[in-house]
Amino acid sequence: MRAVAAPLSLLFTLLLSLTACAQESGQFKEGQHYQVLPQAVPQKDDSKIEVTELFWYGCGHCYHFEPILENWKKGVPEDVALLKVPAIWQPVMEVHARMYYVAEAMGVLDKMHQPIFNAINNERKMFATREGREWNPDLKAIEALFNQHGADGAKAAKLMNSFAISSKVKQGSASQRAYQLSGTPEVVVAGKYRISTSLPGFKGKSDGQQMMLEVADYLIAKERADKG
Repeated sequence: MRAVAAPLSLLFTLLLSLTACAQESGQFKEGQHYQVLPQAVPQKDDSKIEVTELFWYGCGHCYHFEPILENWKKGVPEDVALLKVPAIWQPVMEVHARMYYVAEAMGVLDKMHQPIFNAINNERKMFATREGREWNPDLKAIEALFNQHGADGAKAAKLMNSFAISSKVKQGSASQRAYQLSGTPEVVVAGKYRISTSLPGFKGKSDGQQMMLEVADYLIAKERADKG
């Protein structure tokens, strides 16, 4: 009897383990934790699985998500690329998006990204002036911020309304429409899957932002498996 009991016990343990794995792999569900976009958005680099963050510098939730995202980024495999797209659905957001694209064009995004977040969220600076219904970049304030952090402020101010940056803004706006952005921050995996804490599966979760990245990890693994 003992010779039979040990294999049966082992088999029972194995079955429990397989069941647990199946439950774990299915913990994130379409419509609950992520949405499949009706039309996939082409990736910039098909050799990578691209994870795109949609954010706004003036969004407090994005400000708190940033260190969580940066910590996650440290552990991503080589076949994963993290991209960022500034969201725009009102004029002042376009000013902030231009600041992002200017820093990117100047090669100082690593130096300026967090200071822009800090200045807007902690110091309540808008970097925009209003004339009637029009919002325009506050070029003096932008120049001062870039100078403060060791970048060429005069060049940054000059680029803000340039054709090259305006083109980037148009491309970013087109991307956010294709991603069906509903708020910030949101994450899109492989141009196919949109993750948002506004989805039902995040309701009542205190760690929703961390959970977004757990869903992203799940979808990265799914995409990797689908590629074969």
